[in-house]
Amino acid sequence: MKKQLLRLPLQFILTCLGLFLFSGAGSLLMYDHELVIHIAKYIHTLQLIGKDLLDPGSIFVQVEADGKEYPIFPMMLKLFGYSFLLLVTAFFIAVVSAALLSYLAMLLPRRAHRFFLRILELLDSLPDVLVVVFLQLFIIFLFKKTGILFFDIYALGEERIYMLPIFCLAVMPVAFLVKNFLFQLREEGDKPYVEFSFSKGFSKAYTLWVHLFRNVWVSFYYHIKPIFLLMLSNLLIIEILFNINGFMVAMLSTAVSKPSAFFIGMLMVYIPFFLLFSLGQLLLTKYTGIHEEAEV
Repeated sequence: MKKQLLRLPLQFILTCLGLFLFSGAGSLLMYDHELVIHIAKYIHTLQLIGKDLLDPGSIFVQVEADGKEYPIFPMMLKLFGYSFLLLVTAFFIAVVSAALLSYLAMLLPRRAHRFFLRILELLDSLPDVLVVVFLQLFIIFLFKKTGILFFDIYALGEERIYMLPIFCLAVMPVAFLVKNFLFQLREEGDKPYVEFSFSKGFSKAYTLWVHLFRNVWVSFYYHIKPIFLLMLSNLLIIEILFNINGFMVAMLSTAVSKPSAFFIGMLMVYIPFFLLFSLGQLLLTKYTGIHEEAEV
């Protein structure tokens, strides 16, 4: 525990330094008849970022197609709140859905379980963009047939849409999550305590839900960061396809045009989730005795 407490501040500082160096990467490479590395311009960009950080009120960002620029605060906070409401809601829906599907899949007969795995592999192989476009086309098809628009499929101006973006964002990683759950459940299923539970007369459904899933949730936590990064990249796809003026689209537009805003945006993503993951890791280590090295 003490080793972790000493390591986390160093990890935080080094990561923030890495994000700072990365924020100026857009000026590092230039193309003039051939691709060249422009070290002088890169260093100058980092100096400008440092200067802007001393006076954040001077940083303006363009987040809409109308060409207007807005102060970075509170505009980025407003976009962050909306986009990450979509992300967090979709994440919890995806995890709960994947857990229930995994539980039901483990109770299926062997042949049905194999068929389920094949369907899972097929869904996991589909491109994320294709899934979103298919769902949008399906909503349009229902509208033509019934005259009822069940969900908004496109954001206009300042309009905010929730239901379909959240649904799409939740559906996209479900296959990956179910495969992760099933893999960990199979690993836990070979341990002695499972046989002991069966010998005590407990059913497979009870043993699976009460004993296996309790241990799987602990292991699942240590694999949550790549899942979060997967959904974060999917959030950018969702914002583009639904014409949402969200946080990830703003980050994409500022990556080259306003490196200082891009750096602040990365910190807005990194800091809260670093604190959340680190706190969770410390609590799990304290109360379960399980320690796994996990980078945030």
